[in-house]
This record gives sequence, C-alpha cells and structure tokens, in this order.
Amino acid sequence: MIPAPNLIAGIPIGITNNGWLAVLGTAVIWPLERARMTATVASFSERGRHLIGGSPAITFYAIEFATALTTALPVALLAHAVKRFIT
Repeated sequence: MIPAPNLIAGIPIGITNNGWLAVLGTAVIWPLERARMTATVASFSERGRHLIGGSPAITFYAIEFATALTTALPVALLAHAVKRFIT
C-alpha cells in the first residue's frame, strides 16, 4: 500500500516485459505479498468498518489494485516506452 515500492518496481517491470499487456498484468499483480495480505486482512477484520462488500480480503485487494494502477503502472509504461524507443 506504500506507493514508493510501486514506483521503484515499475522500472524493472517496464524493462523486463516484452509486451504492453505483460507490463499491465505484472504491474497490477506484483504487490500481492502473502504475509502482508494476511496481516492487513487481520487488521481490517479487527476494525470491521469501511470494508468493501463487508470483506477484509476484498478491501485489501481493491486497495492494492488501485495503488498499483496509480503508481507502478504509469512508471512501468514509461519505462517500457523508453525501452522500445531505444531498441
């Protein structure tokens, strides 16, 4: 959920993937770390309010998806565009 790692991860995501769809897919799923998911879902369960659909897991994945789309994806797309321009 912290944007800085997403920004940093966007660079290798954009450089290492060959296609635009691969960049999109990798940028969206890369931050799904099991240990962090378990801790965050437990935290959401304890608080119990402001949950999407009443589910802590859905809330976690929605936040991760939105954060990755707004941070890692633009950086990855830019890195991929620069890579394609150079090569």
